[in-house]
Amino acid sequence: MTDTTCVGGSAAVASVIRHSKERGDGPAFHFPKLDRESKFVATHPEGWGVNRRILHEYFGWDSFEARPSLFTDEERLGSTNLLTPNFRPTMSNLALLPSSKWLQFLEHIHINEETGATFIYIAKESPPLTTPSVESIVAALDYIAYVNANNGCFDGSREGILSSGRVVNDTNLCLIPIVFFVDNLLRNEILQAIRDHPNPPLVLAQGFGEQLFPELVNNQTLFASIDVGGSLISHLHVEVDLDSWEIRNFTFNAVDLHQYPSKFKDDKYYQDVAFLRALADEALDNDPVVGKTGFMPLTRSLSENNWRMCMGGECPLGNLFTDALKWTSNADFAVLSSGGLRGEGWEAGEVHLSDIWAALPFMNHVCTGVMTGVSVFRLLNYSTAVATFESTYTPMGDRLLQMSGMRMTYNTQLEGSGNGRLVSVDIWDREKNEFLPLERLKLYQFVTDSYLCDYFDPYPSLFNNELKMEGEVPGEVDDSRIVQEIVGAYLSHLDNNGITYDTSIRGSHVNDTKAFELMSFVQTAESCLNNYFWETQILTCLPCPSVKYVKFSNDWISFLVTPNSKSLSGTNVLSNRELINVTLAARLIPEWVLLKGNASDLIKRSILLQPGESFTIDFDIDTSTLTKGSTQSIVSFGVILDGDYPGCLTDLDITFDTVVEVKTEENFNHLGAIRAVGFTFMTLAMALAVTFIIWTHRNKKHRIVQKSQPVFLDLICTGTIMMASCIVPLSIDDSIASFRGCDIACMSTPWLLMMGFGITLSALVAEIWRLQIDCNAMSSRRVAIVECAAMKQIALVFVLNLTLLLCWTIIDPLRWQREYINGDPANSYGFCKSEGNASIAFLILLVLLNGAALVRVCSQSYYACKVDDEYTEARWIGIACLSWLQVMIVGIPVILLTRNLPVAQYFTSSALVFLVCVSMLLLLFAPKIRSMSKPVELQTSVFQRCQSQGYQRHPTPVNDTQISETEENEQLKQRVRDLERILEESVS
Repeated sequence: MTDTTCVGGSAAVASVIRHSKERGDGPAFHFPKLDRESKFVATHPEGWGVNRRILHEYFGWDSFEARPSLFTDEERLGSTNLLTPNFRPTMSNLALLPSSKWLQFLEHIHINEETGATFIYIAKESPPLTTPSVESIVAALDYIAYVNANNGCFDGSREGILSSGRVVNDTNLCLIPIVFFVDNLLRNEILQAIRDHPNPPLVLAQGFGEQLFPELVNNQTLFASIDVGGSLISHLHVEVDLDSWEIRNFTFNAVDLHQYPSKFKDDKYYQDVAFLRALADEALDNDPVVGKTGFMPLTRSLSENNWRMCMGGECPLGNLFTDALKWTSNADFAVLSSGGLRGEGWEAGEVHLSDIWAALPFMNHVCTGVMTGVSVFRLLNYSTAVATFESTYTPMGDRLLQMSGMRMTYNTQLEGSGNGRLVSVDIWDREKNEFLPLERLKLYQFVTDSYLCDYFDPYPSLFNNELKMEGEVPGEVDDSRIVQEIVGAYLSHLDNNGITYDTSIRGSHVNDTKAFELMSFVQTAESCLNNYFWETQILTCLPCPSVKYVKFSNDWISFLVTPNSKSLSGTNVLSNRELINVTLAARLIPEWVLLKGNASDLIKRSILLQPGESFTIDFDIDTSTLTKGSTQSIVSFGVILDGDYPGCLTDLDITFDTVVEVKTEENFNHLGAIRAVGFTFMTLAMALAVTFIIWTHRNKKHRIVQKSQPVFLDLICTGTIMMASCIVPLSIDDSIASFRGCDIACMSTPWLLMMGFGITLSALVAEIWRLQIDCNAMSSRRVAIVECAAMKQIALVFVLNLTLLLCWTIIDPLRWQREYINGDPANSYGFCKSEGNASIAFLILLVLLNGAALVRVCSQSYYACKVDDEYTEARWIGIACLSWLQVMIVGIPVILLTRNLPVAQYFTSSALVFLVCVSMLLLLFAPKIRSMSKPVELQTSVFQRCQSQGYQRHPTPVNDTQISETEENEQLKQRVRDLERILEESVS
């Protein structure tokens, strides 16, 4: 009835049955299959109901086989008038609820009352609509044996005919079981169940795509494999001895409908064909419009060139069918074979249902499942490797897949027999609305048709048997939906929304002949590197698990035992932050470490630590076994990874160190009594500076003091006082102040030291500079000494020091810290340290600034060293500066070497500051005091000394300020008066 060319079908079957009876072959039994999916049924006005009209009303067959999904579409089933009490389906493993209205039309077994043949039909398992196949067969055979025994046919062991008992329907017929099943995967299980059953069926038939000659099973059951998908009519003739229940003889014939013998084509046959032809015409006249598309080009031609558009690459017809499948299943991608797509296409505009059937004339169902990126790669890599990519027919051209929701890039210039041709694969991401690269272990929902899932080798394996990774779901066929109906519904959906389907090429197949780097998603156990293991469930090499995030809260726990210590206890928390379970057990515990509480159980047994869990280990320290000094040991626990990781090290150790130091008291290395030495240094330096300030003011009218400028001498003394005062913050530690107080002291030290040092040096620079100007003025008599100009230089150095110190204090100040000496928690020292690196930069800038001033003092004192001591102290200033350099060269390395010895470092620093201050004061003021003690007649005039030494310098202008002529005359007169006074003193 599905053959539109009318070369056979139901008319041919009826003809074979008639001729068999005419030959005297005995009763014949035919069990037709319901047609729900062909183009004929899809377009006929009666729909499914046309089956009843043909099979029951015309040919007189009262039962049929169907898939369980028949009862899932109740609305359609109720509107077709298909089922009647005299025309019912037989499904032995169908599980309808007692409340189902269709239960009254169902036969679990079908008894032919003419022959006694009892038909048991086992549909393909589709839970929850079906019960298990093997159990259903066994239950049906048990029931038939029970009925036969009660009806007086046979005993339960078939040892002979019983002489008494009831018979079926008051006849002498006995029930003869015949089992028909379609699931090839259950073939061996069903055969074994038949062998084991005491009342096996007479015939066991399998509906399969391959015709096999029947064979006997246990000499009681004839097993036959029948081709139900081709054009053959299979006729099995069996002769049975009812006394012994043995098969005497059997014949098996198959007639090809395309070569149907003319002897079977009697008048009744042609009458049946005409009846079927009339129904086909009714279907052809009922061809509804399902939607609209753009122009659909010719896809396949049977002319000489054998045009096959879809075998050459992407084709519009393949896009339409895969788009429809993806739409109806909401899958991530859809694929179809290129071989089945055909047809002459159609013009842009309306599309009829017959156009869809002409494009794919096969009744294929929807098949859905889930696969990982690895399986997607394997699928497409095979397709692109064996496909010929030619638009004419080739034997392997139909292996190319059409697709939706996915695009692939390949290189046809590469040999497919090697590593394939596949370059890249992208899957459409509905959330991000873009194509994203295929991910190896990500799960993707796929949809295809039953032809790829069940028949087209090797795709059934790729869609079923090879989907073994975790999360993958083998393809499952939904026989309630056929592809053509889905395409029609998809076009109708678009048309209802005012959309015409776009048939243009969209780039799902890209041939990049310049790409030679191929995809490689497939891994094997042999390809795993060191520290990797093979995970069978996902067919992937994974890194061996570690205990990196299984660790203690403390890697090091230390204790200090003092005379006041009463008891020592410790706690360490072990946390499992890995994603696997671990087993924990004690492995190495020192004798002086005593586990307590729950931790003591680890010595006797192990515990399981799940991800995210923690275990607290409490312990005591037994100090009675320890002697004075430090004792260190490792507390070790064994961690065993819970799981199977072949090739990985699963038994690991995790440890923490315990250190106990037995001491009388903890040593903080505080300064203590050494502060008295530092304060003594500071007091002496300050007292000396104050003494010289007083001396300067008492003798400020003396010629020698006046020539040295008392203000500069005061500044030098003030700078040394500030430098000496830095000993105060150096003397502060956390024994006498808080950490906040120590922080302030840390930053106060560079402030006092650098500011005092800068003031002293800038005053010395101004003093030497004044001396040079003074001598030049005596020779040229044009430039006067201007005190304010020198003060500007002092102010410049002061401001620069102030700015750098202020930035240092704000950005990265020094802070008080305490650190263990050699890692000993009982021996520590405090020191000042900044948190960042900016302090180093500021320190370097301060050293460069004040160092430059020091260098300038040395260089200028060298040029001014020939002037008499009465007027200038340049010689002694130079000696003082050199003594500073000498003290710093020796003192600074000593300070650095004694960094972790606070007492030694404090003494060195204090002494260094003291020597710098005292050396400058003594070398600057002692020569003046000595010079003032000389008799006046021995004091040589400055003018004469400068002239006698030939000290001639070009005048140095003071800030480019020109002195007026009147002022110059007044100054010259004053100098003449000074010289006259000096001569008078010499004469007297």
